[in-house]
Amino acid sequence: MPAEPPELPGGPGAEGGAVRRRLRVPVPPGFPSGARCDVVETSARHGLRVLGRLPGAGCVLADGDRWYWAVPTGSDVDVAWPQPARYLVDAALLVPSRDLGCGEPGDREVVHPSGHRAPYTHPILLYFAVCCVAGVRPALTVS
Repeated sequence: MPAEPPELPGGPGAEGGAVRRRLRVPVPPGFPSGARCDVVETSARHGLRVLGRLPGAGCVLADGDRWYWAVPTGSDVDVAWPQPARYLVDAALLVPSRDLGCGEPGDREVVHPSGHRAPYTHPILLYFAVCCVAGVRPALTVS
């Protein structure tokens, strides 16, 4: 099992300058663990609507009224994620699913297991679904 990541300020579940640990995202068998990834956060209400608009989704975690979508690092490049979503850089750690469920900090309820060989939701499809739910036009920019 990889070493627990260092504590980080802010992010999922943090209040103001509170300290938190990275979310622990379970990976499908055979997928390398130990890497870090980014997260798109939504409310559970919006998350349910987003999930219904996706042809497939990766791992989605829940903590109370907040849902967290695992996306590859850098999925915010040239993308302005609209409200009700919030993009969180380096907010998760990929771990073997057998290492979850121990009640450790960073463990969240899995609302949707990964439906493919990777734990991620395709970021562009997720972005378009979030825009649809938010009622805004997608606005991709090219640097």
